[in-house]
Amino acid sequence: MQLISVYLYQNKIDVFTNADSAWLTERYRRVYNRNIKIYRGVDNRIDIQVRNSDEKAANAAGSTLVFNLVERETQTLVAKKDCVAVDATKGKFYVTLTESEMIDIETGFYQYSIYKESRTDNGDGTHIVSSRTPVYIDAQYDTLATVEVLESGQGDVQPSTVIREFEFHKSFGEPFDSYYASGIIDANPQISTPQSLHTFQICSTNYSGVIKIQGSIAEGATPKTWVDLETLTLSSSTVEFKNVVGKYNWFRVKHTPNKLITNPGTVDKILYR
Repeated sequence: MQLISVYLYQNKIDVFTNADSAWLTERYRRVYNRNIKIYRGVDNRIDIQVRNSDEKAANAAGSTLVFNLVERETQTLVAKKDCVAVDATKGKFYVTLTESEMIDIETGFYQYSIYKESRTDNGDGTHIVSSRTPVYIDAQYDTLATVEVLESGQGDVQPSTVIREFEFHKSFGEPFDSYYASGIIDANPQISTPQSLHTFQICSTNYSGVIKIQGSIAEGATPKTWVDLETLTLSSSTVEFKNVVGKYNWFRVKHTPNKLITNPGTVDKILYR
């Protein structure tokens, strides 16, 4: 049996304050704080414990902790957020960098800092900062430590294949058998299975006619034999989609406008994923 263990625990850091002048009688010295790892594509909660030099929880009631994410080379401020107090009297706070906030933050190494602010509320959602003091990442009075931004590990969503051009195939002597066909679409048989799902989205403007999604299991790059997999009959501007399940080598989209209508409209594009 294959067993994979995963761990759910706090991404927690200790920070230190000398607001009570306890550093004069210090008994504990943390040389450095560990690097923090945060991930794109998910919410990242970082728990913060404020301590004094005796490694005891420090009372931070009446203050607001502010978390800053800084670009390491240029010192450009990338993100700034107020921390949420869990129990300020015991120095317990946390900050969450959400999935949406991480979208514009590239992977790589950054620095973070935390400041303690005393604020006066104006009563209209704004405030005045009366004092701002650093909290230290370690006992060396460092205010900056390293944070690494990583991809989420979920993999990236690949963009759809867009088909905009359709070649006209005229059937001489039988005009009603004439049709338009897209180019050949690679169905990626090397990574698909008989249960693979293929999605086609059809975008049309005032189109009247029949659209067929066709598949082929022919070898080589120029398949001659096609099988109808799905059929749609359209009569207006619309966005439709069809799912095809199976393992194929190639796809194409064939459409036949209604010949009885003077202006049958257009099939603008097909999106395949």
